[in-house]
Amino acid sequence: MTVHCSSTLLRAINFVCLKSAVASLGGVKHGLMKTLLLSTFALLTLSTYTYAQEIRSNINTISILHIQLLQPSTPGTPSYLKRPANNGVAGATIAIEDANITGKFLGYQLSMQSLSAPTITEIKTQLNEPNYHNANAILLDAPSSDFQAAVSVLQQHLPEAVIFNIANSDDALRTLSCGIPLVHSIPSYQMKADALAQWFRVKRIEEILALHGKHHNDMAFLSAFKQSAKKFKLELVDVKQWSDSFDLRRAAFSEIPQFTRTKSRYEAVFTADFDAQFAYALPFNTYYQVPVVGDAGLKSLGWHATHEQWGARQLQNRFTDAFNRSMNEVDFAAYLSVISAATAIQQMTSDARASDTKASQSLAHTLLNDGFTVAAYRGRPLSIRASTKQIRQPITLAHEDALVTHAPLEGFLHQIDELDTLGNINTTCAKHNN
Repeated sequence: MTVHCSSTLLRAINFVCLKSAVASLGGVKHGLMKTLLLSTFALLTLSTYTYAQEIRSNINTISILHIQLLQPSTPGTPSYLKRPANNGVAGATIAIEDANITGKFLGYQLSMQSLSAPTITEIKTQLNEPNYHNANAILLDAPSSDFQAAVSVLQQHLPEAVIFNIANSDDALRTLSCGIPLVHSIPSYQMKADALAQWFRVKRIEEILALHGKHHNDMAFLSAFKQSAKKFKLELVDVKQWSDSFDLRRAAFSEIPQFTRTKSRYEAVFTADFDAQFAYALPFNTYYQVPVVGDAGLKSLGWHATHEQWGARQLQNRFTDAFNRSMNEVDFAAYLSVISAATAIQQMTSDARASDTKASQSLAHTLLNDGFTVAAYRGRPLSIRASTKQIRQPITLAHEDALVTHAPLEGFLHQIDELDTLGNINTTCAKHNN
């Protein structure tokens, strides 16, 4: 009988050997063999305890700061469609728990603080507090109108920290602030629009009605979809803006068919409705009975509760158990940011991890290295585009009850990476990469 334990492995996994030894004792009757096993058990226990003590005495803390610029709730949004109060923070919390399991054996741990305020001025005031001065990575949730100002404030207070954009899909942000360590973990609107356009091509749907609201993000998503339509040779038969001149919750059945009536027939409806003002009332209620996509019906997202492939089910279950709701794409973007940082930290030297400044600099350098990849339940390694600092990732196409598919779809190829068939890949950031 053999206890399978390799002497070439790190002592950090000695507990595997302990488990093997204990399991073996039950079937051992020979006295000498049992004595040898008990001795091995004792030595491994001592070794593991000594190693754990050694790790504890040299552990380095990597600090993560979550910052959210609070946005006022828009009247008319159904309560069941409002964004959760712990949006993003919940995903980061799960990621830190996962990362610290490995960090416990490699001599580091992640910790997180969170601050939120409705204005940049209030955020700036809070950042003056000493307990925020050692942040190595920042998870930023800010609207486009305040995003650049927020980044400028963070650069003033924490110039070495890596900033992760976890909630804003605006493509314009991918071409700004190219000389700083700013990584976009949330998919861009162009990535989402290209995913929908690929689905349209596969389904041979070409004539689209585009509907949009008044929010800045609605215009950004619509602009991205127009580019996708041109790229994939789709025709927009009409573009309409929602007028919100009545209470949709009471008049949807009669008003929506009139709103979606057009001179030319369409085969699908694209919606851009960030604040959930009207798109939710479109499926099964348009003038022509066709698929609805975008911000209602078939959605293109960085993550969806119906995604359970590649081990994602266990992540979904742990998240639901912890927070009593489903994980959304902002939660996953925060999760991906933390796991990306943890993966980079594993590649850093202990000397770099011991210093806040060195840790931040090394973290940025490792993340933006051409060879850097991260595993995150998406079925393939994810990397960062040097040109836009956008994390390449599949786009989930799903509706409320089921996953439809993941983009890029089969047949859409790229000479370097198939994920580069989604989104803009050429910007001025390439020559400013840190």
